[in-house]
Amino acid sequence: MRPRFQPGEAVWVELCTPDPAQAETFYAALLGWTVRAERLGGTTYRMCSIDGRDVAGISDAAALHGDRPRGWLTYFAVDDIAASARQAVALGGELVAPPRYLPAAGTGAAVIDPFGAAFGLYQGESRVGVQAVNSVGALCWNELDTGEPAEAVAYYRTLFGYTTQQRDDSPTARPYTVLMLADVPVAGILELDNAWPNPIPSTWVTYFAVASLDDALARVTALGGKPTVGPVDTPHGRLHLVKDPGGHTLCLIQLDTGLRPDHDSCDPAVTP
Repeated sequence: MRPRFQPGEAVWVELCTPDPAQAETFYAALLGWTVRAERLGGTTYRMCSIDGRDVAGISDAAALHGDRPRGWLTYFAVDDIAASARQAVALGGELVAPPRYLPAAGTGAAVIDPFGAAFGLYQGESRVGVQAVNSVGALCWNELDTGEPAEAVAYYRTLFGYTTQQRDDSPTARPYTVLMLADVPVAGILELDNAWPNPIPSTWVTYFAVASLDDALARVTALGGKPTVGPVDTPHGRLHLVKDPGGHTLCLIQLDTGLRPDHDSCDPAVTP
């Protein structure tokens, strides 16, 4: 049996938004989440779950990250968060939220990579990460969209020790790199148009699984969000990029096959 999460795996996703109450309403209706409030210092952290399994968080961007970053944040598992944060900066990143201990969870930090994409580092303790992947309403993939793919691959390979695999079945016809830990796919890097000046900043995109893409897109619109790019047919299912009412981008996919491996230890019985 593999460990629950290897260092370098994407283990948590969190929406950093100036209007967490609005986000709670939207995502609960769109993805069927149950949301509970947890105190985090002087603010409230919204823990989101499906069938008793924690799948994501919603935070007040100003209270937790000094209003930087905003949008969906992908956290990667690390064994020594202080050392990883130092390395992330030494490689050209910016530490925007230094390591902070989160009671009943672990220690988290937020970084902006050299190309403008925000991500998190997480050293889990009692809460090691998401408790479900690939199921409806849960995380199923994380993807970096960037105009500097070679440089981004080098940054994350050095930071997390990834190997890479090139995919030639991208429906966008743009180069696609999969970051790997041994035989475990961790995340993707999609090359954007890098013609200068590049109007699209690098960003980590969170994918959530839905039962019916068409139904989900109708709900996005009815709830005040906006479908943007898609639908796109992929080897793993139909997907569509959307924006929530706060303008934050995410990807919805009707999975035919899982994008990342299920963890046998994603167990709701583990106390978060």
